[in-house]
Amino acid sequence: MTQDLAITLLLSQLQQVPTGQHCTWFADENSLTILPLLAQTSAKLSLCTNRYDIHTQALALGINSEFNDAQLAEAITPQTQHVFIRISKEKPLAHHTLNHAAKTLKSDATLHLAGLKGEGIKTYLKKTQTLFLKSLATKKNKDAHYGAFSSANIDAAPLDTQNYNQLRDIGSFNNQTLLSKPGVFGFEKIDEGSKLLLEVTQKYLQNHNIQPHNQLDLGCGYGLLTFGSRHWGCKNFTATDNNAAALLAIAASAKANNLELDIIAADAGAEIQGTFDCILCNPPFHQGFSISGDLTDKFLDNASQKLSPKGHAFFVVNSFIGIEKKASRYFKQQETLTNTKRFKVLAFSNH
Repeated sequence: MTQDLAITLLLSQLQQVPTGQHCTWFADENSLTILPLLAQTSAKLSLCTNRYDIHTQALALGINSEFNDAQLAEAITPQTQHVFIRISKEKPLAHHTLNHAAKTLKSDATLHLAGLKGEGIKTYLKKTQTLFLKSLATKKNKDAHYGAFSSANIDAAPLDTQNYNQLRDIGSFNNQTLLSKPGVFGFEKIDEGSKLLLEVTQKYLQNHNIQPHNQLDLGCGYGLLTFGSRHWGCKNFTATDNNAAALLAIAASAKANNLELDIIAADAGAEIQGTFDCILCNPPFHQGFSISGDLTDKFLDNASQKLSPKGHAFFVVNSFIGIEKKASRYFKQQETLTNTKRFKVLAFSNH
């Protein structure tokens, strides 16, 4: 896999940090593949990450790691001399981390920021310049740009985060209140693929006279599948996600709807114990994600392992994604329940 050029610029700066100096690296999905390289640094490195898979892999490599909803200020200490941020894909999240760095870093510490031209890194560098009094360096590597900053400007207005930390009511679905926030995929919308999955799955269960006892929402996001299926009569609900913001959102919705719900941080459900009669999943196999990647196998493999002997797993994916061939490795039976030419819903089982 070709290394991200923005990450390459940051790594080159990390390698120049004197041995033993304290550094904090914000690690979202862009940093997943370079954790072994981070483990090799001579600096005293800690991670702040909003992804549970990165958190567990970092700990396994001996890297200090904080798993939270991009609360970078919690990982920055008075000893921190350097903070490294590879700009995130979502603007509210990017602004949130930059504000945290500016607010928390001591005056002689350095913020290192990098990203790609197509992601608006030039604009981010200009915005960051308003948050600090000193611009220390700039570099470029093809479409990747880097800047270093120090001495926060206490008079600067923070960047707009769309109230990143605030959980907000985004409406109701099946008489269930839905709370969400920036940092959750599609945080302000009722996902059409998930709606289709709920409609088709409910009909399938009714037509086959199936009443699941326990249910897993695999890759739950803010919980649309859990709360949209509550009226089906299932007794026990479990939800899991890799993203810290999603776990906060679904926990808030569970409280608002008075639903007892087991919420588990896990990498595609890998850490969950037990099996389930019904698994609902709208995985992140969207345009821009390769169907040949490990992510597809992780969701299918873990769903198969968590499925009870007589259980069913229901997936919704974009119609162009050829999930069927991979699914045959993990499930004995599969059936396409509907294909709208935009989305398709599939049922998997091992009986």
